Amino acid sequence: MTTPVPSRPHTADPGGAPGVHPDLAALGERLRETEAGAGVRVDLFVERVRGAERFVPDDATVTGEPYEQAGFAVRVRHRDGEGYVGLNSLSGEAFRLGFRAAADRAGAERFDTDDLAATVLRAAGHLERLSPNGAAAAPSAELLRAARAAALRAARGTASPTSVSVSYSGAARDFLRLGPGLAHLEGAQQWHLVSCRVVMDGTGGPVVGYRKAGARDLGAWESGLGIVRVGRDAGRAAAAKTTGLPVAERNVTLVIAAGASGVLAHELLGHPLEGDVAARRLAGVDWRQGERIGPAGLHVADDPGLAGGWGGFEHDDEGAPARPRRLVRDGTVTGFLDGAGRQRRQSFRQPPLTRMSNVYVERGPDDPAALTASVAHGFHVARLGGGRVHEDGTFAFGAVDIRRIRGGSVAEPVSDAVVTGRVAAALTGIRGIGDDFAMGSPAACAKYGQEVPVGDGGPTLLVTGVDIQPSDASP
Repeated sequence: MTTPVPSRPHTADPGGAPGVHPDLAALGERLRETEAGAGVRVDLFVERVRGAERFVPDDATVTGEPYEQAGFAVRVRHRDGEGYVGLNSLSGEAFRLGFRAAADRAGAERFDTDDLAATVLRAAGHLERLSPNGAAAAPSAELLRAARAAALRAARGTASPTSVSVSYSGAARDFLRLGPGLAHLEGAQQWHLVSCRVVMDGTGGPVVGYRKAGARDLGAWESGLGIVRVGRDAGRAAAAKTTGLPVAERNVTLVIAAGASGVLAHELLGHPLEGDVAARRLAGVDWRQGERIGPAGLHVADDPGLAGGWGGFEHDDEGAPARPRRLVRDGTVTGFLDGAGRQRRQSFRQPPLTRMSNVYVERGPDDPAALTASVAHGFHVARLGGGRVHEDGTFAFGAVDIRRIRGGSVAEPVSDAVVTGRVAAALTGIRGIGDDFAMGSPAACAKYGQEVPVGDGGPTLLVTGVDIQPSDASP
């Protein structure tokens, strides 16, 4: 079920380890000696991100350019004091000033930081040798224009699109984590995202067709067909919505398509089972190990190595190996996301937080077609997004590409909507788990002001006891 996301990690555990550059291993040892001898602990995170962006707006003119962001954060601890400093530079002067400022804030005024800063500067040079070309190799302008043309063709029908745009963003990330007895260097973490947005006039107002696709290796799009398909599917989605009307109903039954069900797993299970969220009951639930929270047959896990997972990584931002974690088995809580291997940060500017990677619901026993056929009145939801769980235990998801279910058959489309309910009730309201499976769209998860790439997936789900209400035209 798992395949590693390609990267080039080099880690030295205490005492050093094969494969790590001797300079880095020696620096990790020096920081350990500094802690033991001077009582000063120094932890460092150095990062470089090289990326590219391209945008094809309504006039089909391609804009955008490559960019680079680099910097570091250093934390110094001395007795009861702590100093934390981050700077947007990897120059020798930046390291010198940053180390000195962190030491002063920690109350380690007599600690000599200049020589250490110079040594770290040399160590940071290893980042240049990991992925020197970064993410500059973006899809061609012609290919992005082809995706836009496909969207225009697919959207033609009762109304002409008022806006069609295609965008690409890609990034390659390298980082270095140094601490007492620790030296971890990792590169070639890449993300490539193409999206298309089509706006049309519909019966109930403007409608939006939106699709995106991601690849962790740009070679996955070598044929170009995947990128063109993004535009085509966005155009078709917009055209299908033009006759949809807003809906507002309580206590409804939803059939959530494979892939879209991963958003439900991420929001209703992943966040409540993150250790820091669980400890503060920020999702409005107080679950314990071994507690039954869903139906038998509900199995949920988080796996950084899940094939096709947008949120994959081999090591977290503390340099710890990432491993799969079982969260729910047969509807019962079996674990929480916390500790080593789960610490991620948006960039060097923020401290690491306990985060998800790729949360997914495993296949169940039910035929997806039979689940839909069992619904006399309800809705089929092809995509979920923009979810949020509140401290009172309620939630809200954006739902798009929705159709009514009448007498067991999928019928006419309705407008984009918001699905709301209570976390506990929605989980116990799962009445069917399909034997299919799909990964959802690439996503970024926001938590405490930080966003990191995440993936999710799952089978078709039949869920009862939720509410649906009108939304705006945003996907």
